[in-house]
Amino acid sequence: MTDILQSHFLNLYAMALSDTQIDTVELETLYQIGQEKGIEKSQIDQVILNPDKVKFTFPDTLNEKITHLYDFAKIILADGVVDKHERATLELFCNRFGFEEENIVSIAEVLIASAKEDIELNTLLQIINENLN
Repeated sequence: MTDILQSHFLNLYAMALSDTQIDTVELETLYQIGQEKGIEKSQIDQVILNPDKVKFTFPDTLNEKITHLYDFAKIILADGVVDKHERATLELFCNRFGFEEENIVSIAEVLIASAKEDIELNTLLQIINENLN
């Protein structure tokens, strides 16, 4: 697993913990995201159990950033509740990924709404890229 994916899965786990409890459905969602990316459960477990070995790496491109943030939104919605701590963590990642401060709340809202509607990632990326041009 690449450094960026290790970092991503550790961040996803942190997102699941941000409301101070981790639900089974959040872990299932985390592993489902891994499966969609071709990552085995055991590889994710190794990242979670050995966070000191993870080199934190942030995505570079807009599509990679949106992909990671959308995965965070899926974790947030896994238990059906958007906790204020989870939302704050999502906004923090938007900031760390280099988005303009004045756009962060809107970006988080779009990501959570899209995840709630179960919009396919490619569709979301297409909509975002069209609106930037």
